Amino acid sequence: MERNVDKIKRLEHELGRWRKKVADTAKENEKLREALAQADVGNQETQALVDAVLTAVVLEHGEQAMDPDAPETALGWRLAVPFFSVKEMREKYEIHARRSEDGKYILGVMERRSDL
Repeated sequence: MERNVDKIKRLEHELGRWRKKVADTAKENEKLREALAQADVGNQETQALVDAVLTAVVLEHGEQAMDPDAPETALGWRLAVPFFSVKEMREKYEIHARRSEDGKYILGVMERRSDL
């Protein structure tokens, strides 16, 4: 039979281990929150980049969109793009980008080679 003093010591030891685990878990959760916040910022930056590239492409190659109810009123610009599968595009093509000396972005698309 376990004495009360021994039982109290054992339970205090278990409580200390539990407190350490809670503290360690709290530290890990804080690291994960920071990583998630950093990933969220990166995601927002990527979305801003994609929006900017698409905007530049539509402004350069699109057509002016007119209000059908008031044909003299321009609504902005538009560019029709055929439906595509993101997965298939990523699997079949690769894209490269560089900046030219005159400040333009040069985008190049080529089929992925399977022999490499």
